[in-house]
Amino acid sequence: MVPLRVLELGEKCAAGYAGKLFARWGSEVIRVDRIDSETAYEYRSEHIAVDLYLHAGKTRLAIDYLKPPGRELLNSLAKKVDILITDLNTSELELIDWTNLGGSDLKVRTAITPFGIDGPRRDWRATSNVLLAMGGQTYLMGDADREPLTIPGRYIYYQSGQYAYTAALATYRLQPDNSQEIDVSMYEVALSLHQFTTVMWTFGGRIRSRHGNDFGVLHPITMYPCKDGWFAVNADATFWDAFTIMLDKPELMTDPRFANMPERVEHSKELDAIVIEQLGNKTRREILDLGQRVCRVPTGILMTIPELLEDQHLHERSFWQTITFNGQALKIPGSSFRYVGEDQPPQAAPSLQMDAASLARKASD
Repeated sequence: MVPLRVLELGEKCAAGYAGKLFARWGSEVIRVDRIDSETAYEYRSEHIAVDLYLHAGKTRLAIDYLKPPGRELLNSLAKKVDILITDLNTSELELIDWTNLGGSDLKVRTAITPFGIDGPRRDWRATSNVLLAMGGQTYLMGDADREPLTIPGRYIYYQSGQYAYTAALATYRLQPDNSQEIDVSMYEVALSLHQFTTVMWTFGGRIRSRHGNDFGVLHPITMYPCKDGWFAVNADATFWDAFTIMLDKPELMTDPRFANMPERVEHSKELDAIVIEQLGNKTRREILDLGQRVCRVPTGILMTIPELLEDQHLHERSFWQTITFNGQALKIPGSSFRYVGEDQPPQAAPSLQMDAASLARKASD
């Protein structure tokens, strides 16, 4: 099968992550970085890790596609690819005439924008924090009597990139001979990621609220301190009896305070005190072994980044991939999925920007 050719342009991480997924699984991805002049691409120290993670293995170009000469070159490139992925804002999409970019040769155009390419908010600007707040995610995070928190990092961009990758790939496979446009709204992505916030209201008239580390409607699904850090446990109704054994407190099975889930939620503070008393003096590894191996209760521990890099499970699954940058061997995350019976796909090396002559040849290939 001939590899897909994908053109990626934008300033956020959403298009970058979608392009990464395409590149990871065999597509040729051409990333266009917008700059005002054709200067050599410079890795900025504050962005180096993200840049290496997202863009290794892509062909890198740097053109000012918001000006006529750059737009002509961009259009020439678009005619040579199968799929366009972009997270430009709506005004920039109009400036490059994205619905006509590449003509009929370009089969799938995918736009990732804060609020979608139409509607009353189409031209609104937003950051990850704004999108998570408007999408109802921030309201649910933090302690009930304190200000809400938000998810750090680039969570909503990566989620939107996954949606774009899936939609673009499926559309191309389904209709490879027709030109299609895909509209990914990051605002709607944030809304779609709720588990049951909306149905609690529509079916029960209940407004979901913040509960700190607790799940709220089920307990104990939470985190607890221990001798050398923190651990997490998910002891819903299925695992309650086993959890009482894990606590060495089988009498809790018949304690009326904890007879059913509503009672366990109501008496959560009393239950938390018992958990900390019974497990708080153990190490994370002791608790993990007790929960997972002995009692078969869903149990996890909070790990540091150095611990994750040395984790035996991830090591045996070859999750961490090594690339060389500036003479140093660096570990970066591997693929989030792979084919059964096959190894992780090899991690590509960092890419350098092409010069104008090479760019012209690429557009004419």
